[in-house]
Amino acid sequence: MRVRERDVEVGVGGRLLGGRLAVPERAAGLVILAGDDLVAPDGARARFLRDTLHVAGMGTLWLELRTADELAAEDWALRPNSNVELVAHRLEVARDWLQRDATSSLLPVGYLGAGLGAAAVLVAAAHQPEGVQAVVALGGRPDLAGALVADVRVPTLLLAAGADEDRVALVQGVRDALPSGTRAALQRVEGATRGFPEHTAWARATRLSVAWFRDCFRAAAGPGVLEWTGEPGGLG
Repeated sequence: MRVRERDVEVGVGGRLLGGRLAVPERAAGLVILAGDDLVAPDGARARFLRDTLHVAGMGTLWLELRTADELAAEDWALRPNSNVELVAHRLEVARDWLQRDATSSLLPVGYLGAGLGAAAVLVAAAHQPEGVQAVVALGGRPDLAGALVADVRVPTLLLAAGADEDRVALVQGVRDALPSGTRAALQRVEGATRGFPEHTAWARATRLSVAWFRDCFRAAAGPGVLEWTGEPGGLG
């Protein structure tokens, strides 16, 4: 499958954030990626995730959502709530930028976030109920989205590491806070520890994410219902 790939720059608040846009031929949708090592352009896990999405016919936008100064700031981890809002805003700007780009303007769009990005994609989705068609929070701290979880109307998949009972309970709380009318699922990935460092767990989480986007994008393209059924261990 031929994938058209190019470096891009997105202007946010007077700054240019660099990134990489990759769109397969006859793409069914496009996923904006958010989250630390998950989306580092040259990491093995990131390459696996992006390649799997591309093979499934989905484009990706990787964007450096933190500036060099922010990456170097020692207090970044100490300001999680304000950082979530900052990253979410940049995701929203990236979504608007895609609508103006000739190669992606007609494609349905989803967000995939890990780490801090797991909360940021929920906040961005709450702010853009008509702008995105699917959200995946892959581990991380989706609870940092706070009260805005109740405003998410976008189909949402929450993935939790099955070996981390505390984090499963935390993510279950987020699932319970989503509006009753929102299509949502919590999938417990058995054998995974926090951060999904295990190759098999990462591969399973990737497959689940791809299936969710595929079915949500298919539903967005025309009449029908979502067909995603998850795997054994899902919490519904």
